[in-house]
Amino acid sequence: MKIFTEYFGEIEYTEEDIIEFEKGPLGFEEYKKYILIREEDLFVEWLQSIEEDFSLTVMNPFHAIDSYEFEIPEIVIEKLSLESSEDVIIKTVVIISEKMEDIRTNLQSPIIINAKTKKAKQIILDDNYPMKHYFYKGDE
Repeated sequence: MKIFTEYFGEIEYTEEDIIEFEKGPLGFEEYKKYILIREEDLFVEWLQSIEEDFSLTVMNPFHAIDSYEFEIPEIVIEKLSLESSEDVIIKTVVIISEKMEDIRTNLQSPIIINAKTKKAKQIILDDNYPMKHYFYKGDE
């Protein structure tokens, strides 16, 4: 299958590449199907919608804080059919800005992906982690 995107041009993908949300990421609830675009030398990736031409910049949150940890709620484990910790992929949304000091990630609302089934869900954690973790000036 192929999609054409403004930023990445034509992208080929297979059915197995599709990450599916029951309810899309926060602010984009109506868009449920995505593919993950990676570039080797970058710490960010893109969660590209295959239903509309937009993408969310995401990252492995452990690159921001190596001690990042939380309990995945039991209901999420069941909905995503998570059987072991090896099945879990965690991403956080990154906001890229022209000003380096404004680049940040949302550690309070991680995206949980089942690596095997490609089911995904964004969850909201308590206040232990900030919604705006700035890479160059700390938390807000």
